[in-house]
Amino acid sequence: MAMIALLLGSATLVAQTATGTINATLINKSAISLVFDSDATGVVLGGAGSSAASVNLGTISAFGPLAPGVTRPTVTAGNYTVRTLFDVQVIQGGLTSSNYTLSAQLAAVAPTGFTYAVDAVTLTTAVQTIQANSAYNTDVRHALNLTVSTAAPGAGGPAVGTPLTTTINFTATSN
Repeated sequence: MAMIALLLGSATLVAQTATGTINATLINKSAISLVFDSDATGVVLGGAGSSAASVNLGTISAFGPLAPGVTRPTVTAGNYTVRTLFDVQVIQGGLTSSNYTLSAQLAAVAPTGFTYAVDAVTLTTAVQTIQANSAYNTDVRHALNLTVSTAAPGAGGPAVGTPLTTTINFTATSN
């Protein structure tokens, strides 16, 4: 009989519950994000789909083969240019702006014998406007051009056989 009483007593236990509330406060801000994408005809970017991409042009010269996605649009007696294409996408949220301006600048002075340009804009350490009134939320194609002097090292030409790294800073500003 004691056993039955224990069983009946345990049947009256009820699951316990508790509740709570969090009051969340936030401020929704408008913003833009700049993303580099590989262009189908250019060099595959390292870090594509992010705001910190890299491009490896490989070994370049006035003559001879180039890496896939690198072209040589001009060769003259004084210099040659190599080029690759890349895409920039600026994504916007919460803005009344319908377009943006893209600017770029070299982080440091270009090494001797090299000139960098994006599209037709020669880059320096000063901010240069690359494109005004660009459309949001779509890949916009740009050309990275590197012009190399054919002068000898020490006579205005670049060092030969030395890997070079240059940083180009891009800024998108809503209009």
